[in-house]
Amino acid sequence: MKDSIQDKSSSWKSWLIKKLLSNDSSKEEILNFIATEKNTKNTFENFDDNNEKNLIKNILELGKKSVDDVMVPRGEIISVNKKYSYLKILDLIKNEGHSRFPVFENNLDNIIGFFHIKDFIEIDKNTFDIKSILREILYAAPKSPILDLLKRMRSSRIHIALVVDGVGGVDGLVTIEDLVEEIVGEIEDEHDAEDEDELILKKENDFLVVDASYRVDELEKYFNINLDIADEEEIETVGGLVFSKINRIPKNNEFFEIDKKISIKVIRASQRKILTVQIRKLNN
Repeated sequence: MKDSIQDKSSSWKSWLIKKLLSNDSSKEEILNFIATEKNTKNTFENFDDNNEKNLIKNILELGKKSVDDVMVPRGEIISVNKKYSYLKILDLIKNEGHSRFPVFENNLDNIIGFFHIKDFIEIDKNTFDIKSILREILYAAPKSPILDLLKRMRSSRIHIALVVDGVGGVDGLVTIEDLVEEIVGEIEDEHDAEDEDELILKKENDFLVVDASYRVDELEKYFNINLDIADEEEIETVGGLVFSKINRIPKNNEFFEIDKKISIKVIRASQRKILTVQIRKLNN
């Protein structure tokens, strides 16, 4: 009997690790696992690898988090006015890189649905009518448990939700990617590299391409510079440095200069965090 339990535990453990740590993992399979296995705490004792433990920890932590912990705030929502022309929407899609866009009438508090870009590209621009591609959107309260929203997204197959307050005002937006990132993305955050060099993806004499968790003090050593950072700011990583300067999550390919000593280009960023940057020393 004991062997049977261990075999079963090993089987689903192997499946979970393979799925969640592979590049081709299915979001639907991940969400299905979370919804059905969230109460199997006892079997988690079988995980002995730190990365595995962090993975399971993140799944369990989902039960403690609410929607407003992971939402894209109102001020950063990229939306479409139903009056926008075909070409204006096309430009927006090219510039923003999202797959789903909420559509509003008059203002953001009056959302009439959303569209997926795969539907947009299939319509005739000469007879374009945005109402023909609108889909129903989900709504969630800010303090709704994340797991509840995951279940609703699974059952409805609607992978985008607006976060609304008690009087119907829009506070934010959540997509299925945001929820999956809580599991997969946080593993990378909690995995401490044995050496900061592991966070350097490419380097030359005057520039680096690094993970956004690369430490600022290591950056200063590499380029032999001192950045003007106040002690009370407690900025430790390159990602934190960028965010402190612009007070928002930047878009891919944005450039910034810091203290006239370095320039930073954002190579990759999600809606909620900076992932990879290129840093170049400025020769003044």
